[in-house]
Amino acid sequence: MAPATGSVGAPTGPRDARDVQARRDRALRDELGADRGVKKALEKFEHRASGYGFRHRRSLLAEAIRLTRRMAPAVSEALADCRAVLGVDTPVEVYLEPKPVYSAFMSRGRSGPMILGLSSRLLEEFTPDELRFVIGHELGHALFDHLGIPMPVTATIEDIGGTLVSRATQLRLFVWCRAAEVSADRAGLLCAGDAEVAATAFFKMSSGLSRPVITTDLEAFASQVESLASAPNAAHEVRDDDDTLDCFSTHPYTPVRVRALLAFGKSRLFHDHLGKSGGELSIDDVEQIVERDLALMEPSYLEDKGDEADKMRRALYCGGVSVAASHQGVSDAEMAALRALLGAKQARPPEDLTAIRTELDTLLGEVAGFSLARRAQLVQHLTVIAGVDGHVADEEYAEMARIAEALAIPAQIIDQTLAGAAAPMD
Repeated sequence: MAPATGSVGAPTGPRDARDVQARRDRALRDELGADRGVKKALEKFEHRASGYGFRHRRSLLAEAIRLTRRMAPAVSEALADCRAVLGVDTPVEVYLEPKPVYSAFMSRGRSGPMILGLSSRLLEEFTPDELRFVIGHELGHALFDHLGIPMPVTATIEDIGGTLVSRATQLRLFVWCRAAEVSADRAGLLCAGDAEVAATAFFKMSSGLSRPVITTDLEAFASQVESLASAPNAAHEVRDDDDTLDCFSTHPYTPVRVRALLAFGKSRLFHDHLGKSGGELSIDDVEQIVERDLALMEPSYLEDKGDEADKMRRALYCGGVSVAASHQGVSDAEMAALRALLGAKQARPPEDLTAIRTELDTLLGEVAGFSLARRAQLVQHLTVIAGVDGHVADEEYAEMARIAEALAIPAQIIDQTLAGAAAPMD
């Protein structure tokens, strides 16, 4: 299927696009940028990565196709529209990667143009307006300087004394990553100009489903996302989060981001950017929705005190060891991931695997009675350990699925978290 060529005029507005940055993203970006450990990690990364941008571009030139206006007029037009809407004037090179999945990325080196990568399948099957959302999202990461703190390397880079960033700051870096995605989604929405188009594009990216299936599924999906609140239109009433929540409430990325996207599409700020009147939500209303939903994914039990938090941390240790040991034993990298989450005192090398697995089964029975959010967080953190080497073996996945089932957590959370971890700033 050839790239779509028609075009709907992209929205323009007099306002500075940077004012749509999510409040949580802005606050954490400023805080983390001033953190001493983060500064040291960035210095270390800069030293190690000297010349990386050049090498990355060279690799793309060798293995991908650099698109020109003549080769891909629809892409060129969409990129020009998005740059105009967002006020991004930095040169951008676009590369087509031969991949059978929907994917996109933005990167930059120490010098030279920014690099936008698009997969061949995305270019084949996305409409011009959906393409604007994807390109706008990627440009949003540059607009809000998300690329200035590369993740996850900033959280994990080490010197001879261990990681340069404290454990508490590591956790906040990942919280910031999630908030940053909300900001980038808003930039994409400004470029697409329509919340439903943007939500469809995002859902296609997340699900891998093509258009014949999307229309019905998107409606059902949006309905379940919005059922987290008590009104049908991404309502902003305060809700009670407990064990009766729909399982989508703890899904690590998709439902939270789609709900945030739909809410921003109902905001007066979004309509102002389109040069239109309307919008039923203030930006404060939208931020309350976003921050409440993001809080569901924050790993509070890792820092909390009390018997419940202690059991959660012990369950994470036992579960992490069991997952790691299920394929070729517990590696040094997997133990380092456990230490990063729990600290050195609570993550010592295992001595008796059989005893740990027996203890795990007991703990799972107790943890199963804790809140849905905490149980989902535990499963999410297991994926950090399993995926630390960039690959999750079938045996590791099976053990995570077993633990998730014991905790009454949908296995989709494992898939979605692994996908998000593979490209945390996609």
